[in-house]
Amino acid sequence: MNYQLTHNGNELDLLTVPEAAKLLRISRNLAYELVARHEIPAIRLGRVIRVPKQGLEEWLDRQVDGHRRPANGADSWPRRP
Repeated sequence: MNYQLTHNGNELDLLTVPEAAKLLRISRNLAYELVARHEIPAIRLGRVIRVPKQGLEEWLDRQVDGHRRPANGADSWPRRP
């Protein structure tokens, strides 16, 4: 039998933390740190940590929206001294 886990009618893709790190192109250690700080969405199933792919995509969209350049053309990235 082929069971598919769904949430709100959508298939729920669960990634391992290393898989999420690979998608984000960050280190595995940084991904685990972001999960521990509750910065990226994750669920714990006993000792196993999974990152919902849809939640990760929504989180990433919010990060991009929060770092868009202001309308006045000012640089939104901090400058180095």
